[in-house]
Amino acid sequence: MSNLKLSVCMIVKNEEKFIEDCLKSVQPVADQMVVVDTGSTDGTIEIAKRFGAEVHSFRWIDDFSAARNASLKYARGQWILWLDADERLMPESIPVLKDLLRPERKAVAYLVYIKNIMADGKNFKISTGHRLFNNFKGIRFQGRIHEQIIYSVARNKGEERRSNIYLFHLGYGLSPEKQEQKNERNRRLLLQMVGDEPHNAYAHFTLGQNYLLSNDLQNALKHYLKALSLKGLDRSLHVNVLNTTAETYLKLGDLQKAEQYARQSLQLAPQQVAAYYLMYRIAYAAHKPQEAVQRLQKLLEMNRKSDQMQRDVSTDIMLDETDILITLADLLAEIGQVDEGVSYWYQALQKAPDNWAVLKRFLNFLLKTKRWQEALNLIDSRPIEQDPALLDIKGMLQIKQQDFVGAIQSYARLLQLKPENTEIVRRLAGLFLKIGQAEKAERLMQMLEILEQARAVV
Repeated sequence: MSNLKLSVCMIVKNEEKFIEDCLKSVQPVADQMVVVDTGSTDGTIEIAKRFGAEVHSFRWIDDFSAARNASLKYARGQWILWLDADERLMPESIPVLKDLLRPERKAVAYLVYIKNIMADGKNFKISTGHRLFNNFKGIRFQGRIHEQIIYSVARNKGEERRSNIYLFHLGYGLSPEKQEQKNERNRRLLLQMVGDEPHNAYAHFTLGQNYLLSNDLQNALKHYLKALSLKGLDRSLHVNVLNTTAETYLKLGDLQKAEQYARQSLQLAPQQVAAYYLMYRIAYAAHKPQEAVQRLQKLLEMNRKSDQMQRDVSTDIMLDETDILITLADLLAEIGQVDEGVSYWYQALQKAPDNWAVLKRFLNFLLKTKRWQEALNLIDSRPIEQDPALLDIKGMLQIKQQDFVGAIQSYARLLQLKPENTEIVRRLAGLFLKIGQAEKAERLMQMLEILEQARAVV
């Protein structure tokens, strides 16, 4: 038996943008890196060789499993980890992975978590996949696309196990044009797979996913419902299909059906975030703000637990907590519970203390709800020079409270930071008039005239 413990196997094509970081992420644990190239025309092969990978060629035949199985032929390690170029092994998973590389007499496949960053750069989809398995003779990939090894593990009377290994996936952050190109390529293969295996529930589900990505809702729904009717899905994947069916009905405006499928999902897997997010969106779409608040509070609770949860769904989500808190605050204000809304705003600010966009949104919330003194206190707790716009808001608040002297001080400081801003000069002149200091107002108006003349010349 080989002395190598781990072979990392990849198939690639034109991945020069991603492959270097992928290989770097696995170097601390990989004894062998196998890269099977299916026709790159960029610098992918050179980069792979530079980082110590063994590079082999494979003629693409519209079959991901065939290419993956070709990579397995070169694997000499006792264990195999398979990756795509736009994935990275997270550093904290390296010791976890090393601990699993023990000899096994039977076929074994480990589920790993895949943290997929979404296009907004803040939220994540958390999916699972059988990415780590022992180099057992009978283990092979199956499926023209969205290829799996678990079927061959089952045929060999092997064992599926969970792990706390995490991969980070960048692929969902593609531009709309590149995403649609990828969707079209995948759809062609998925239609072939459904044609070859019309009773394969997983094939119908993945084709439905493809249609949903292109916003073809009717075709997506047709294949989701077909997948559910075939009853060939394991529990975790069944939950995922229920969620995507609910999502599709929500987008179609059928809120009753959307809630029906979301509730079925929660009955099967109460420890998830995705279905709670759907339940909130359904209530909001139905114009039920009180119910939306309650569901959003439950979503917040589950989202906070998401890092510690033992997930029993194949795909879940992890939402940006700051966004949830802000949405809760706005909804509570909408139903008249402003004090509770403010408390959520403070939680949001605590989560993102250096985020000036969050601070400004909070200030706008306080202005809208006429909590002027609270807004002033919040501004005074911040280093205003980092964002002069806060001085402008402070001056406006002081004017609302008839504190014209305080407003003059604020705008005078702002003028020091922005000496050529004519609007600040005009506002200061008006404030001096209000407190009876016409001479100072006149000097400011003369200054304003000079600034405007200079601007006209330019």
